Amino acid sequence: MVRLDKNSIHHHFTGIRGKVGEVRELVDVLDQMFDSFHRLNRISRSLVGQPKITRSKIQRLR
Repeated sequence: MVRLDKNSIHHHFTGIRGKVGEVRELVDVLDQMFDSFHRLNRISRSLVGQPKITRSKIQRLR
């Protein structure tokens, strides 16, 4: 049987708080990474321009 005393409970929740902090940092990094990808995609599309749609592609879309 596991004894639940003040020190073990405190140690347990301190560990959980640490893991929650690590997950928050990871989410922030991933959010910044996807924002950078989105920004890069917008910049590259503005530099290259929109592709011209040919008549055959228009016919396939109908």
